[in-house]
Amino acid sequence: MAVFWAAVSSGMLAVLWVIVRDVSSRIPSVEVTFFATFFGLLMFIPWLVRRGKQVFVTRRLGTHLVRGVLNAVGVLAWFTALSMLPLADAAALILLMPLGVIVGAMLFLGENVGPRRWLALAIGIFGALVIVRPGIETVGIGVGLVMITVVCGATQRLIAKSLTRTESSSTSVIYLMMFMAPVTFIVALFVWQTPAPSDLLKLLFAGFLLSGAHFTFMHSIRLADVSALEPVNFTRLVWAAILGYVFFAEIPDIWTWIGGALIVGATTYVARREAAIRKRQLADAESRSIG
Repeated sequence: MAVFWAAVSSGMLAVLWVIVRDVSSRIPSVEVTFFATFFGLLMFIPWLVRRGKQVFVTRRLGTHLVRGVLNAVGVLAWFTALSMLPLADAAALILLMPLGVIVGAMLFLGENVGPRRWLALAIGIFGALVIVRPGIETVGIGVGLVMITVVCGATQRLIAKSLTRTESSSTSVIYLMMFMAPVTFIVALFVWQTPAPSDLLKLLFAGFLLSGAHFTFMHSIRLADVSALEPVNFTRLVWAAILGYVFFAEIPDIWTWIGGALIVGATTYVARREAAIRKRQLADAESRSIG
């Protein structure tokens, strides 16, 4: 069932990307980002009512703010990139994010990166180059925006990792959404266009998909280890290819599939490697405590 829920999450994200791509052709993508975030936040209200005021208790408000701003910038860049790139290409490139976490952990947390993880990182970067093919194809602004998304997303994931030491997942999620909404609103004000009622309904659905994708993913990782679910991320590329063809008549070339497979292979190896290291560390800690 864990694989099923992870695949549902990926499917919901792919449908969200289609809506973003469609509505962005009529109103600015930064405004689309605000509405999707705002309506996604509204979806949390029934959940907040059940949780009560305790969910807002934190001693690390500044850290939550930094994470929210970083994620807002990443999503703004991502939604804008979706209006510029073929859906499958964007979906394949965004799979680099787990590898970005490795680089960030090495640079900012002082984590040791062994030769096998370096090799996986090199394979993932090569996969991205296969998709983009610099020197053969023109590398446009859309690719640069995806890279901004990867950097921001990886950094906020590292911050989220540090928050898990002191904060509940509920507190982290609600503050993330609460800080993202005003940041995206301020940016959207500079290019504001009142959406048509039909687009507003689509954006409401986008907010539902954003929240739904989060909840289904969280449910999947309760049932299985994240490392076991990493290969399911490849279904995002499959969904994006199908929906890109159906709605935008886009046909991904063979290089997108090859590059995507290389990136997924690299991220899957890293996820499994880190899970094995954590398991060994826990076993060593238990043996020391017994001794």
